[in-house]
Amino acid sequence: MKIKQGKMRILLACADEPLLKQTKRRMQASNELELVGCTSNGTKAWEMIRQKTPDMVVLDTDLPYADGFAVASWMRQNKMWDTSIILLSSFIGGQTYVECSLLHINVLLRKPICADALYERIKLAVTCTSRGDTVEQRLAQILRELGMREHTIGYQCALLTVCLYRETNGASITKIIYHSVAQQLNSEGGNVERNMRYAVHRAWDKCDKAVLARYFGEARAQDKEPPSNREFCAALVEYLRQEACRL
Repeated sequence: MKIKQGKMRILLACADEPLLKQTKRRMQASNELELVGCTSNGTKAWEMIRQKTPDMVVLDTDLPYADGFAVASWMRQNKMWDTSIILLSSFIGGQTYVECSLLHINVLLRKPICADALYERIKLAVTCTSRGDTVEQRLAQILRELGMREHTIGYQCALLTVCLYRETNGASITKIIYHSVAQQLNSEGGNVERNMRYAVHRAWDKCDKAVLARYFGEARAQDKEPPSNREFCAALVEYLRQEACRL
């Protein structure tokens, strides 16, 4: 991801006309963002993206003629990897997360969502992009600080599991997330759980207590018993949330 200088150029493509109009008004009144176009038509959205090459696109999976996934797929097929994508979806399930991962969707938001909340999420995504950060990159840095090594399967399982736990607002790890991660790694849910658990236990045994305290709190860092995979995910997601609030 290239670090953007100046105002971020945003394009809105949403099937919900009231949400589209209200978000458009918020952005037009903003001194931080530049709205380069908006539409409620999927085919027109793709045409506008090609012509205007925005820095960030908000796509709705309910767009007529070409849904948000189709538009995102066209973008990635045409090498538009530096364009951030926020996807709005009224239905979010295991397959949704897999498709979002394959298409490198930056943010997945559940509908219905109000214009104020969408605007704030756009601003937060812009802040991360302007800093050259993504949530996945920040998580990767944290896992390395905890002593996990990028070449190991445990690291990969932990990274994908925490990312999906955050994106799904704490969906069931056993019923949804392990299965989705397994599909990405061409493995099985049970293997994902075991490999991540091993990586978490090893980090807890080997990592400096001061580092553990930074992410899990002083009291928890003193426990000899490592957190469960779900507790590990929840703690890191909460740390990231608080860190975002401090930006």
